[in-house]
Amino acid sequence: MANFPPLLLLLWTIGTIVQLSVLFLVIVKRHFRRLPLFAVYIALNLCQAAFILFVYSHFGFTSHTAWRLCWLSEPITLVAQALAATEVLHRVLRHYAGIWALAWRLIAAAAVIVISYAAASAQQRPEWSLMIANRGYHLTFAVGLICCLLVVRFYSIPVDPVYKSLLGGFCVYSCTVVAANTLVQALFLRHFPKFGDVWNYLEMTVFIGVEIAWAVALRHPVRDENKPSLLPPSTYDRVSPDVNSRLRALNDILYEFLRWQVLRP
Repeated sequence: MANFPPLLLLLWTIGTIVQLSVLFLVIVKRHFRRLPLFAVYIALNLCQAAFILFVYSHFGFTSHTAWRLCWLSEPITLVAQALAATEVLHRVLRHYAGIWALAWRLIAAAAVIVISYAAASAQQRPEWSLMIANRGYHLTFAVGLICCLLVVRFYSIPVDPVYKSLLGGFCVYSCTVVAANTLVQALFLRHFPKFGDVWNYLEMTVFIGVEIAWAVALRHPVRDENKPSLLPPSTYDRVSPDVNSRLRALNDILYEFLRWQVLRP
């Protein structure tokens, strides 16, 4: 491939193999039944990797046309990533209707913020619009996901190790993209040579690490997701007032409040 750095090609090959392994485990271990959107996300990532390889092979690694085409393929996988992460969160919180209603509203709010952020950034700095929009997406996505995870952690909601690994991987990768995009812009402004290679190596290395962690987790089946049995209020007050009663109260309050908001004329 013309002008394609050998190290970058090596990372691309490793990443493709790891993604194929993750998709294989999702199918063989039947995770796709619980997580169909996650399976679609991995498949779309593989399609994007093949598309990028074709574009660089045809136009060259340093071509501006290739750069634009690769960025234009990014929104598809970003939407798939958001849907896949939301799906995993729903599997974790689906027995807690009030808390889940709060969680998806946080994610929806993040989506509104990133659209506004991207539109404003494109007008201020057109040459950096794609990079800033990508950074803004991952920033708001990470913030929304972290808020949901803090709620899960604070109220001791049980999370299967498979789901914990998937959510953690989404969060780590988004935080890395934010840092990488900020770094590459700073290096460019300081006229650092090969700033683009630094960005590519950093993102691809972290993504490969996340995919390996997912592959390890997906080797194991998800535990049975039976609805948790809620004890009577008197038992909650007596046995675990600092944990279960807070979780139940928050869930009921959020559920009633959000239902009232929907029913209000």
